[in-house]
Amino acid sequence: MALYEQIETPCGIPNVEWFSNFKLPKFRTAKIIELQVKDCDSIIYTNELGQEVNIARAVGTDYQNRDKIKNSIEVRGIQVDVLPPVILEDGTSIDGFTRGQALKSLGQNKWVYTVVKLKDGFDVEDLKDELGLGCNDHPPAKPATDKDFEVRLYSWIQRQNRIPSFNECVKWWNNIPHSFTQQVVENRCNKVLNAIKASNSMESLSKKEAEKRAKKILNVDNKTEVIAINNKRSTYIERSFIQALEAVSKGLDVKAVGFLDGVAADEADKAREELHKSVAKMNKLFRCYAQKYNEDPTFELISMEGFMPQMLEVESPDALV
Repeated sequence: MALYEQIETPCGIPNVEWFSNFKLPKFRTAKIIELQVKDCDSIIYTNELGQEVNIARAVGTDYQNRDKIKNSIEVRGIQVDVLPPVILEDGTSIDGFTRGQALKSLGQNKWVYTVVKLKDGFDVEDLKDELGLGCNDHPPAKPATDKDFEVRLYSWIQRQNRIPSFNECVKWWNNIPHSFTQQVVENRCNKVLNAIKASNSMESLSKKEAEKRAKKILNVDNKTEVIAINNKRSTYIERSFIQALEAVSKGLDVKAVGFLDGVAADEADKAREELHKSVAKMNKLFRCYAQKYNEDPTFELISMEGFMPQMLEVESPDALV
């Protein structure tokens, strides 16, 4: 069971002694100096442009989770069996961005902080990797997602003087506390490495950009719909076929081109071949439909038989509506 000490907001002053039974963890990248009570408004959460620097999160601070933490502080007080927010000696926040936003929302004057100092050989970004992703055990916590890890892994790779190997990326990930399976870790590391290799060897294109440039290359007029098909997901191919059907229904000719996303140059031929096969499969399905329609003009690909009964105590569970 979590342990709390009641504190009156916003003027109550917490006591470091409340954490006397809490065993401080040891970090790979920094050393804990001590726990200190500090003014909340002295903590630095922003960069020189005034932007919040919660870069451990792929989408920044989660304000819904902030409100949960705010409510927890108001109702239960300060939790004394988890590590307080982590800061450097100059007050720069390393971990505890969402808690900081909750305290700001409460107008809290003082709070307990964990003051740390970097170990030799590590920089602030290394510390943010370890703590920003791994230290989320304070309820109501929102653990770091695989996307959060991907963002920080990408940042770590960019800080190296060479592209790390796959095994080095996996080791970086596993040096940070997480609950992902090893298969997830390996898949995500491959994803990030492939994205970096692709960015170094392939031009990046959006669907809109690809279609605009293809139209110019093909030298077609407004009577032709150019459709660019992305290799990323099968749903993109399916959407392209819907787009093609809509174009045909408007009396337009259709020309399609493929483009790759997240594929390195040495994998491009294989990815293009796979996209060709996927498109061929969709064309085969369409020909089957066309044959059915030629045999029976009343044939409908999707024939609605009704709706599933879902209204409780109103609709019979044994018959469609």
